[in-house]
Amino acid sequence: MKQVTRLAAAVTAACLSLAASSAFAATEAEKRAAIDAGLAYLATTQNASGYFGGGGTDYLIANTGSALLAFLEEKPNWGANAAAYQTVVDNGLNYLMSQVSVVNISAQPEGNPDGDGNGVGIKFYPGGTNSRDTYVTGIVLPAIASSGTPDALITAGPLASRTDGSGAGGAWTYKDVVQNTIDYFAYGQNPDGGWRYYANYGGSDQSTAQWPVISALYAGKMGVSMPSFVKTELAEWTDFIQNDTTGAAGYNSPTSAYGEMNETGALLIMQDYLGWPSSDDRVEAALAYVNTHWQETANSTWDGNFGHPYAMWALYKGLELRLGTDADTSILSNLRPGNCGGDVDNPDHGCNWFEDYAEYLVSTQAANGSWGGYSNWGASLATPWYINILAATQIPDGDEEEVPEPATLSLLAAGLLGALRIRRRRQIA
Repeated sequence: MKQVTRLAAAVTAACLSLAASSAFAATEAEKRAAIDAGLAYLATTQNASGYFGGGGTDYLIANTGSALLAFLEEKPNWGANAAAYQTVVDNGLNYLMSQVSVVNISAQPEGNPDGDGNGVGIKFYPGGTNSRDTYVTGIVLPAIASSGTPDALITAGPLASRTDGSGAGGAWTYKDVVQNTIDYFAYGQNPDGGWRYYANYGGSDQSTAQWPVISALYAGKMGVSMPSFVKTELAEWTDFIQNDTTGAAGYNSPTSAYGEMNETGALLIMQDYLGWPSSDDRVEAALAYVNTHWQETANSTWDGNFGHPYAMWALYKGLELRLGTDADTSILSNLRPGNCGGDVDNPDHGCNWFEDYAEYLVSTQAANGSWGGYSNWGASLATPWYINILAATQIPDGDEEEVPEPATLSLLAAGLLGALRIRRRRQIA
């Protein structure tokens, strides 16, 4: 990994130099340098077994899924470090496959969750039921779905020996993994329409419930979708959890004021997934709440916005889906004073919610390329999530087509390869 180490040093120096030259807005060059420094930091901190960071099994799996998504979303920008970063990704994917558990599933009162009819789903946590099943599985699935290799065979972990997949001889493929993860989420949806810590928990919470929904959006990249009954049930939860007075989402009830910025970011994701238009009063109320509380900083473990990795990543996903990163300030206008003003050098937009985030992230990055995080969400989660934010990562909106295999991609011109990353932005109604 010497090449990665040299890259980390060079990019970190460039990042610090660029940051020092900007008084207000983060320039496009500063963002690029910060992203590259963050990826280099992650590459140099990967364990030999393929995982990232430390902590219990739940953190190791979640850290790895988050890091891989950051690498995969930035693959077109790997440049000279492509070989080293591909090794990072391959090792990380193999680690994740070693953490798979196969779960028997069956028809539920609302419908049949078994999309491929094999009688099982999978979760990314070894052993039996665990209180982190939904969280970590939902964090991992986007990386698996973004691998760009739907037909590649699984060669590590318990799935490598199964013979009920769609590959040659019944081998499991990456698309099988995505399909059966979605089957697991459909099987585990609670009667109230949400999810909690593990399948069929009984009652739901908004923080956990966002992860199967995000997974459903990313699964579309491999041509996999949730069964229709999941959306029908989710609509009931999404409507229930929003406070009619404040517009915010609660934690496990509309009035449970507990991490409301994160919960409302998750609410925006759900509303978009369900196809609720921007003109819907409930969508407008959620955006108004975010606007009012936009300048808050991380506090009391669960609350706040700036400096809270979990909240910022949830809000980014919801706002990118609903408004896009090129949005004007007609809806989110309560930006931090002096954050960017007229200094934005992006030709597509001026100072907006995304630039507010970008300026904050560039100015708070550590010299080694990481971000320190906050409370339960340390550098190994904050760094990849912040990279995805700075990179203006496009969250799938459910309209994606299956990604071609690398052999097919290699036949495309460079310009067409870039075009694969472009999708329609939602328009503000």
